[in-house]
Amino acid sequence: MTDSVLPAGPEPGLPASFTRGGVWHGMKLTLPYSVSALPFGLAFGAAAVGAGVSPGEAVLMSALVFAGSAQFAVLSLWAGPLPVLAIVLTTLLVNARHVVMGAALQPFLAGLPQRLTLAMAGGMTDGGWAIALQEAMRGRRDIGILCGTIVMQWPVWVGGTAIGALIGATGMDPKRWALDLVIAGVFTTSVISLFRGRGDVLPWLGAVAGTLAALLWLPGNWYVLIGALCAGLVGLLRRDD
Repeated sequence: MTDSVLPAGPEPGLPASFTRGGVWHGMKLTLPYSVSALPFGLAFGAAAVGAGVSPGEAVLMSALVFAGSAQFAVLSLWAGPLPVLAIVLTTLLVNARHVVMGAALQPFLAGLPQRLTLAMAGGMTDGGWAIALQEAMRGRRDIGILCGTIVMQWPVWVGGTAIGALIGATGMDPKRWALDLVIAGVFTTSVISLFRGRGDVLPWLGAVAGTLAALLWLPGNWYVLIGALCAGLVGLLRRDD
């Protein structure tokens, strides 16, 4: 008897693919995440208008950046003249977790054209990554699944931003909605679905410890990167044992 819920990792020699069926499968799996992304988009649109961003600029930001956490972080820096360097560095820091996430998914994408994987990585979200990785660990190496998550989430995020911007123009305070708790809950459940057994406990504890330490002793959003690096380091040390 094994304590693993999912296979430990990719088997060598199995090629990845991109299929229409994978896209549809990814879209179906992403429906709950898309529902949760709508209120998150509403909150961002309203908050952006409250920070002095025009509704058109808010929608354009969501359409081109497509990174909710980074977009919220940038709003705290939004002032004239725009601190471009600070905005760029904040965005890179908040999204640094995607480096680790992409590295975790890459072994399952062997044999695919680089231009295809880079295009899909550009639209990868936290929920989309969790879905694609979970399916890959179950043996379905189809990057069409990741594409399906993008197809579902992007229009909901952009549309939610547009509606929220219109609501924000009326003066409604988005903090009253407590939508950050909704997103945190959705992502927590998606991560739990990746649990493979006792071997994952130490890396998860490393992530928690690193995140808490960074929150206590470092300014800004360094906790995002520190937590991810601590988890990766603990996993690497365990593998070398």
